[in-house]
Amino acid sequence: MADFDRLLSEYTNKAEPVVHGVLTKCVDKNGKEIYSKTVGWDSIESDAQPLREDAVLKMASATKLVTSIAILQCIERGLIALDEPVTRVLPELDNRNIISKTEAGELEYTPASKAITPRHLLSHMSGMAYPFLSPLLTAWEATGAKTSSNKIAEKMCYPLLFEPGEGWVYGVGLDWAGLAVARLNNTTLENYMIENIWKRVGRSPPFPTFHVSHHPEYKARLMKAAQRKSSRKLEPWDYAYGDNDEDEEGGHGLVLTMADYTAVLADLLSDSPKLLNPSTIDMMFEPQLAKDSPGIPMLMQLKPAWDMVAGPVKEEYVNHGLGGLLVHGGETPEIGQPANILCWGGASNIVWWICREKGVAGFFATQIHPFSDSKVKQLVNAWKKDFWSNYLG
Repeated sequence: MADFDRLLSEYTNKAEPVVHGVLTKCVDKNGKEIYSKTVGWDSIESDAQPLREDAVLKMASATKLVTSIAILQCIERGLIALDEPVTRVLPELDNRNIISKTEAGELEYTPASKAITPRHLLSHMSGMAYPFLSPLLTAWEATGAKTSSNKIAEKMCYPLLFEPGEGWVYGVGLDWAGLAVARLNNTTLENYMIENIWKRVGRSPPFPTFHVSHHPEYKARLMKAAQRKSSRKLEPWDYAYGDNDEDEEGGHGLVLTMADYTAVLADLLSDSPKLLNPSTIDMMFEPQLAKDSPGIPMLMQLKPAWDMVAGPVKEEYVNHGLGGLLVHGGETPEIGQPANILCWGGASNIVWWICREKGVAGFFATQIHPFSDSKVKQLVNAWKKDFWSNYLG
């Protein structure tokens, strides 16, 4: 028995689950399923049912890839340019201030001299961070600046941490990109994705949604989330993403199935893609951070998160593309992973990757908190090793 199968069997023990359920699938450039394993249970409750391959998942930041495709489609259609200031569409991002602290520990603000562009939103180079990753923004919120609104244009109007394009920080850029898509097309982000993404890759209703409570049949298939409070024990966890009644968050709000997501991954591999022009997909795989960029060491600071999706790769191989983390320098022999991988994931411990050179893409999902949980990371690396050892021989 392969290590991955052994771990799956051990970890998904219903009586004492380490990880209550796991879904995995790999597809080739023709959309053919070449690897699939769904094991475990749909919750940690005593009445849990066997996990179904069509379980509905809260995608968290794995939403970002789909939103990246949506804004790149808008760029292809000439609605906005990759390096154009976004303020024509997102005036809220005009005249942003850069936040810092004085030697006395007081917050101070300096007007930014550069404009935010779609490229910055796609590559996390806008200067907009998640507050939980920034003590400066946490301090800013403590001044009373935090709003109770759930609208992107109100709750995510944060000060910048640096001049746009002059650093890297993980943040809300794709939420703003999703808002730009909606405004550019005079529709909602969800409806835009239905017409321009899900239907194009052959998906049928019920379509992925940002409002799972509005879809009873979809909600009934939700895989319930759990959190680890100790080294092994799981407890129920109410994971709020995917149900914002006030807005549609392109950075973390989608709810969908594994088949929905792998249809997108397969299209990005295809010789005749339906979502984007081949030249645009090429661009997604291009490093956005120059070797001497101050953004490189800033990206390295997030290694505890990105090594969950990238695997045990060498730091010098890591950069960021337009749509995900780029591992472009060499192979990762520990898990048999070849070079040139685009990848990312979501806080519920979801991982996706695309390898165009080998013509395959992979998807791994559970619904466990916290992200980069050591037990789930062990499973992810065992899954990759299991797949690559069989696929590459």
